Amino acid sequence: MKFKSIRSNSDFQKRSLKKYNKTITFCYLISVCDENKITELLITPFYEYESFTLYKDYLATLNGWEIISEETEMIEKILGGNIIVNLDEKNYSVSISEFSASSVGVSTEENVLQGPKDGLNESIDISLNLIRNRYRKSTLKVEDHIVGSLSKTKVLVLYDKNLIDINVYHNLLAKINALKIDVLQSCGQLQKLLINNKLSLFPLFLTTERPDRVVNSISTGKIIVLVEGTPWALIGPATFSDFFKSMDDTVELTIVSKFMISIRYIALMITVFLPAIYVAVISYSPEVLQVQFALLVAGSRMSVPFPSYIEILFLMLMAEFLIEASLRLPKSISSTATTVGGLILGQTASQAGLVADIMIIVVSLVAISLFSIPINAMHQAIRVIRYPIIIFASLFGMLGVLVGTLAILCYLCNLRSLGKPYLTLFNNN
Repeated sequence: MKFKSIRSNSDFQKRSLKKYNKTITFCYLISVCDENKITELLITPFYEYESFTLYKDYLATLNGWEIISEETEMIEKILGGNIIVNLDEKNYSVSISEFSASSVGVSTEENVLQGPKDGLNESIDISLNLIRNRYRKSTLKVEDHIVGSLSKTKVLVLYDKNLIDINVYHNLLAKINALKIDVLQSCGQLQKLLINNKLSLFPLFLTTERPDRVVNSISTGKIIVLVEGTPWALIGPATFSDFFKSMDDTVELTIVSKFMISIRYIALMITVFLPAIYVAVISYSPEVLQVQFALLVAGSRMSVPFPSYIEILFLMLMAEFLIEASLRLPKSISSTATTVGGLILGQTASQAGLVADIMIIVVSLVAISLFSIPINAMHQAIRVIRYPIIIFASLFGMLGVLVGTLAILCYLCNLRSLGKPYLTLFNNN
């Protein structure tokens, strides 16, 4: 039994036992087989039975016991959670699969209406089990790495050898081997180390807690990085468009999924540019508004003592405080506290004449649009880039908005994720 296509995986195990001048060999994947069952059902009885014939008769009573002749069939059995037993120059299959639903958590950060609800686990072996049960191909490779001179954190690199770009693979491998760190504790920390650029603003790796997204990414030629102790995975190379796709898009009708993706890009435009456009129009170009609307805006701002950019920065910072509070407070009170706080703050500020009523509408729309983007990692970048554009708009009007937009586009065009262009708005993956 050679198993060339899977023996290089770090979770492939081959064990041999000898007794009565007989040798028995077991081949299996640690990530999908229960080693306690292997010990209980195969190894312990091997030494307990008085004769080899009795042991062989006992094996024939085990679940899934059947003779296998072709190596490709044996590989399929191994990938499906079976163990291959080489006995008297014949190969047999025994079902020793492990899939404990009680140890599988629920995806909490990436919600979907349809599709699986399970999420990756802090145990890297359980996460690998979930992935292998969804992607049963012998071309799936698993490589084991150790990162951290003190923590000795286990890091797994997964990819399909037939689909991967070899240059991307070597790029990632070189980055991992070059890491010099004492303690590694999370995927986010690893992403920061792999990017190794203090001025980087946008996430260059997709982070996910969903096994189905991991499997979908492997099937499109991407590389997955799992870190022991965290229920998240890194996916690379990532493109800008990857952060605007939900796993619901794969199960919705084509027209519906395209519409929802378009809605998310519209939400991106609103949350990034609406505050800056508001400042530019109110401060520099009110003539572009219809007369009725211009009078409505002017009337609502009559009691406001601040210029428009101070007004919108004040409200947006309050919204940022509410977002941070909702993240840091205990789950039992965070939603209530931030909702009540937001309502009281907005109503009081409006009644006191510190902000215009229309400004509250603008900031609320901006906040809602932000959370239409599925991947949380992109939220942080978008929250940051809004403020420079507002500053440009307050100084130069619509020209400042245009300059800020071109600066962001140039920055995105210059980004590379594992050597691949980052700014790809639409693709078929």
